[in-house]
Amino acid sequence: MFEAKTQSALFAREERSEHAGITGLRYLRRGDPDRPLLVFLPGGSHLARIAYGDPVSRRADFLDYWLERQGMGLLGLSYPSDHPAIDAGLSDLTIAAWADWIGSVTSAVLRETPRRQVAVAMWSMAGRSVAAVNAALLRRGVDAICFLSLAAVPPLPGLVPVDSGGEPLTSQGLWARTAAAAPGGMCDRRIQWFLAGLADQGRDNGRPILEEGVYLQHYLCNTPIMLRGTAQRYSASGPGWDLEDAQGDMSATRFAEFPLTAVIVPTDRADEKHALSDRTAWHFFNTQRIRSEAGPLDLRGEQWTNLRTLVGTLPSRLHREIRGGHFFFVGARGAEATVAHVASLIDEARGLRTELEMILGTRHAPTSPI
Repeated sequence: MFEAKTQSALFAREERSEHAGITGLRYLRRGDPDRPLLVFLPGGSHLARIAYGDPVSRRADFLDYWLERQGMGLLGLSYPSDHPAIDAGLSDLTIAAWADWIGSVTSAVLRETPRRQVAVAMWSMAGRSVAAVNAALLRRGVDAICFLSLAAVPPLPGLVPVDSGGEPLTSQGLWARTAAAAPGGMCDRRIQWFLAGLADQGRDNGRPILEEGVYLQHYLCNTPIMLRGTAQRYSASGPGWDLEDAQGDMSATRFAEFPLTAVIVPTDRADEKHALSDRTAWHFFNTQRIRSEAGPLDLRGEQWTNLRTLVGTLPSRLHREIRGGHFFFVGARGAEATVAHVASLIDEARGLRTELEMILGTRHAPTSPI
């Protein structure tokens, strides 16, 4: 099993990045500046390493390898945790503060290539921060061409279950997501679900993908509880409950702050929540986003007809499926297919944005050559 040379050892291209008192882990492979930069945001209990791997696992089993073959760059951003690679857990970290950190790091990376196109891939829990991250990027002049849901949970109430009494917390107040933090309890059962999902991906690829010890040591982490976007909260005075505060933190009803979001959906029943509901859930937010822009405008009859037609095409144009469960993008087959879909969805989103601007009259149609 791979062992880090020191407790705080970082992998290649990783560095700790601090902004406004928040320290997270940044992985950057710039890629071709004329190709999009993909910002990857991990789900609960995981570092962004799930997108780029570790020194001993096969690089082709992760998104970064296939992104590089497309010329695309990768910016993998891991939230503060007590994992030794970061060692800066923030129990009271809000989605808004985390989004501000993402905006700051991303804009700094783009300083030398401000015109470079950016797309944001959200896995699992990261979907709860979609509006807050988009707003944080826009405040810094970064207009992401689209966001991409990789089995991501949108900021709708009730989609994330909360166990009776709340999720277990570490002694420092983080959501206990490693076996060492909460041995023998719900945490262990969830880890077994993660391991089963990775094992399924291994069988689908005809070989194991991640050695269990490497995965447990170098990928899993305890997580700031408020990134879940549920009523379970944590502050300087300790744990508490406030659903309204959670909804505000997610910007859940500020539809004008939502980006255009494409979905890549797993097909396995093991991830039935995402397999069955992601397409319609994210279509709701895309529609509300467009309504927030179109509502104040005085649209002519033809504009209105074209807008209705465009909105009706969104569920098919911004939707792709990949065989697999919650880890469908891990393993060479799924990683390659995911990146192919990412590239096509970025192109699709670019076209949709142009069409929408033309319909709403916010973009002038190109003049015909004389």
